Amino acid sequence: MFIADTNLLEQLVEKSPTGILVTGVDGRLQVVNSAAEDMITLIGDPIGREPQEAIPIPDIVAFFAESSPAPMEREIQYGHRDLLVRSASLEPAGRLVILEDISTVKRTERSQREFVANVSHELRTPTTSIAGYAETLLSDGDSLDEDTKMMVEIIHRNALRLSSLFEDLLTLSRIEANNAPLEEDLLSLLGIVKECVDKQSARAEERRIQFHIFVSEHLMVLANRDAMIHVVGNLVENAVKYSNEGGLVTIRASLREEYVQLEVIDLGIGITPSHQKRIFERFFRVDKARSRKVGGTGLGLAIVRQLADRMGARIEVRSRVGSGSIFRVYLKPANQIADSL
Repeated sequence: MFIADTNLLEQLVEKSPTGILVTGVDGRLQVVNSAAEDMITLIGDPIGREPQEAIPIPDIVAFFAESSPAPMEREIQYGHRDLLVRSASLEPAGRLVILEDISTVKRTERSQREFVANVSHELRTPTTSIAGYAETLLSDGDSLDEDTKMMVEIIHRNALRLSSLFEDLLTLSRIEANNAPLEEDLLSLLGIVKECVDKQSARAEERRIQFHIFVSEHLMVLANRDAMIHVVGNLVENAVKYSNEGGLVTIRASLREEYVQLEVIDLGIGITPSHQKRIFERFFRVDKARSRKVGGTGLGLAIVRQLADRMGARIEVRSRVGSGSIFRVYLKPANQIADSL
């Protein structure tokens, strides 16, 4: 883009509803528009001063200290405001930082989460009762005629699906309501994997699916135990669900320089490239017909992504239709173990 009129460019910056801060080659602030002054506290006249001298907000100052040419983005809280902060490097040197007030959006999101959580909580109790009574009737199935038994089985199956949906919605609401990092412990990765595999052993045996585990008993990670059980458990469950009859699910882990790489691999139906970009969205299902058959709420991977973020971990997927999928989780290694291996 090229703007010949310098005065017009200055007006665009000054009238912008987003806060704009720019440092020059010397690392000092060259541009600070009115929106930025309204959003954050500045000490005196910021022009010509270094960001740490003029901006008493470490989270924002940190953006100016970044040397990476890649754009950065992060949400921060400042007083009663929620701010979305973006930054990018400028040529030949300097940094552009943009502030956007997203307080209204975040309040709306919080209201929606509270509504979903309240509704899910209220509906979970009657749904559990329906499933329980249906199970009781089925336990005395000999007294039911075939048509009645079929209807009760449908009631029981769908009540369980609703109960699972409400439980996942409550879990997701609780995670999203608290952005604080999770408490971390020194964990045996093999112990976590074995516990998750054991929970899926009955389903795997029913479908003649075998597990191959390649995780050293000495491999330790720094993570939250409950979150790890949920993350690994969901990935193993999905691998079993979407594998073919008589298939193989492989779980392996290795220690790299700065992280532990955990992989859950199946040889099942696979995921198209376009769908791979969306599978961590809530309620998204790759194959709706198959998902209804094998069960699931469409929230599992959304919860996995949220928990991974809270642990400072990263998750990605590689897949090919008809050949299977690889889910990789990058975890923090336990320092003392990493140093000794």
